Amino acid sequence: MAVYQADAIVIRSREYGESDRLITLFSREKGKLEAVAKGVRKPKSTQRGGTQLFTYADFLLYRGKTLDTVNQAQPRENFIHLWDDFDRTITASAMVELLDISTVREQPDPELFTLTLSFLFLLKHLDPYMAQAAYALRLMHLQGYLPSMEGCIECGGDLSGEQVYLSAEAGGFLCAACKNNRIVRALNPGSLALMRQLYQADLVKIDRLRWNKKMRQEILESFCHYCEQKFERKLLAWRQGSEFWNK
Repeated sequence: MAVYQADAIVIRSREYGESDRLITLFSREKGKLEAVAKGVRKPKSTQRGGTQLFTYADFLLYRGKTLDTVNQAQPRENFIHLWDDFDRTITASAMVELLDISTVREQPDPELFTLTLSFLFLLKHLDPYMAQAAYALRLMHLQGYLPSMEGCIECGGDLSGEQVYLSAEAGGFLCAACKNNRIVRALNPGSLALMRQLYQADLVKIDRLRWNKKMRQEILESFCHYCEQKFERKLLAWRQGSEFWNK
């Protein structure tokens, strides 16, 4: 049975058997992996800390016929700030959920790994929901699904009307004349302008941007709809988070 190492983030964790966990990792070297962490639900498990959700760790894994097994998990960062604040817990959950549904197993993407790791660190200081929006934009760019934001994707017209419309089917924003009977999400031009800023801004400068409740709601709800349509999966953590970003 082959042994391999992985520098990885735990992006999903669920109970497996009586005392094990089935964890999904996103690694720098191999992309998304799935492995059983045996006995980690026991109180005295020495690997418990390295296999918790969001943990960034050095893993030693055995390659199995159907499932790999975690042999060692040495934590490098547990991101305590993600567990000390409920909004940050929800946001980090939404980020890793989007990463999970938008990737397939064992397709390395070092840039996406670095992006995710950076945002887990940045969540200590940034507005969590603004960070969530900025992360989603950058992930969509790396995955080739970033919606066109510079003009109506159908006619090329200006998007400065009273409302603009995001369409997953069209792959970008539409003006009122072109939205026709498509399933869309409506946003004010100010929300679109902020989306452009969130995408273009340096990561360390995102905290300089400002939004109001309506803009936050429009942007996050439109992203949730767009990504669900593109990846054909429900974003459960995003939907749970809507109870808090709409407050």
